[in-house]
This record gives sequence, structure tokens and C-alpha cells, in this order.
Amino acid sequence: MAVRSGLVVFVRGSLRVHEAALEDLWLRLQAGLLRNRVGWYRPQRQTAWLQLPEASARGSFTDLVGFGDPLVGAWNLELSEHGAGTTDQESEELWLQFTDLAAVRDMERASSFRVLFPAETPSATVAALGEWVINHLPVWWGAAGFVFHHRQGSNVAAHKQMAALAKRYWGVQIHDMTALQWDALRGMPGVNWLNLIGKDFASARELDIEDLGARAAGLAEAGVFHRAGPTGVALAAGAGPLRGDINTAEDLQIYRHVARLMKPLLLDEHTPLFGPFARAEVLAAWLGRFTDAQAWLECDVAD
Repeated sequence: MAVRSGLVVFVRGSLRVHEAALEDLWLRLQAGLLRNRVGWYRPQRQTAWLQLPEASARGSFTDLVGFGDPLVGAWNLELSEHGAGTTDQESEELWLQFTDLAAVRDMERASSFRVLFPAETPSATVAALGEWVINHLPVWWGAAGFVFHHRQGSNVAAHKQMAALAKRYWGVQIHDMTALQWDALRGMPGVNWLNLIGKDFASARELDIEDLGARAAGLAEAGVFHRAGPTGVALAAGAGPLRGDINTAEDLQIYRHVARLMKPLLLDEHTPLFGPFARAEVLAAWLGRFTDAQAWLECDVAD
């Protein structure tokens, strides 16, 4: 388990129906947004990493990943900088994951793509990727900033470690992708530095997205940045992400401003996680830490 800079984007339903947008995203990533650092890929159900062909022989992204096949159940693709060398401790590693999910018993799920950025990635690069999303992809919602990332080992042990660290680092988000395939359709698990809000998502939560933008614009002097696109809006809590280290008295007021703006979009109830977050009162206190700081300060995360 590690603290990483990352971005996650959810769409309602299948990801492959947005093939043209994903093709454009791939071209932009490889052309320079992430400096052509992706060199390896691992298709679903394969344990071995495969080296990407040279650009001249690669063809389209959709040819590479097999989007032409019908979606049955779930489809997953990982891409990385170093392939088999990937470990949780390599903070310089660039890693992407695309997850396409079909409905189960007529119950729709949220598909997603995620990016973990190398440590030196400028905030402007992450913001540019977020801006691409609200201009090209019918996003449901997305978020970028610091995240806890668990890739191997016991879920219970990892969530115990997350809970202990979360008492100190308030700006580090928890995204449990298993739970969020369902929960993401109902709302967002709190706020992060960069928050992407789709127009359809806001409408489903009975929030006027233009009014949200206007209220965000009113907080410009406080450091809240707002950008509107054809498919949604982006709200940024300052010029770059914070870990929210309360031991060093990092000022989280700007996160509180954004959390209050976005309160109608936040999950009222999250699927229980593991460790201390399996307890409803702990999970609720964590999710609401910016709007009710005292509840999280007083929350006991011990077993």
C-alpha cells in the first residue's frame, strides 16, 4: 500500500462505447501528455506483461486492446512504464488501468480508467488530463489528487494501515474500485484536489451544474478554480494537491469550501470496506471529514 498521485474517471455503463474518445486520449498520452512513458501492457487474464509494439506497428488503441470483441462480464487492461518491474514502492512508476464493466442482472455498473502518475508529474499535467475529460468523454464523475493505492496483500491489513494514515493525512483519498463499480453511480466518496462532475451525474443528483459553477466562481479569491466543458465541470481545491498532514498544520480550508459546494453529490452511504472501515461509523466519519472535522478527529480506528 502506498500514497500516490492519481486520477480516476468513471463513466456510466460500458467504456468501449466511447471508443473514439479513448482513441484520442491514447494518442494524446503517447504524443506527450505523459511523455510517451507507457511501454508495457497486460491484457485481462494474462499474468505476463507484453511490450508495446513500436508506434509505426502499433495500430489503433482499440486494435491493441481488443475493443472489437463483445463485452461479457468484465474486461480489464493495465499499462505501465516498466512492466514486470512494477511495485508499490516505485513512486516513479506510471501506471494506467482501463476497466469495462457490463451490467449484472440488468443492474448497470460504472466503468473506469485510472492513472497513477510519477512523483514529479506537474499538477498542470494532471489538470490538463482532467480538462480533456470534461471536453471529450461523457464523464459521470472523476477525481485527482493523492490516493491510497493497494495492489497486493490482505485487504484487511491494507485498510488498517490506511485508517492509521488517514487520521494524519486528510487529503489522501480512498477509492475502493470493487465497491465503486456500484457506488460510483450513486455519488462520490468525498472530495479530492481536482473534482470532475459530469452534467448527467449532477442532473441525477438534482444539482444545477451551472449554479454549481457560479458558486465555485464566487470562491475564486479563496483559491477554488473552476472550468466548464461540454460534458461537465472541473473544480480544483487550489493550485495543486495536498496530503492534508494535520501534524504539520496544512491548511485544508479550501478542501472544506469544495466539500460544501459538492455536498449534494457525495455518497450518503458507502458499501462497507475492510478493517476499521467495515464499521459504518468510521467510514461515515472519514467520508465527511471536511464538513464535520470533529467527528473524524474523535473517531476511534483501533480494532
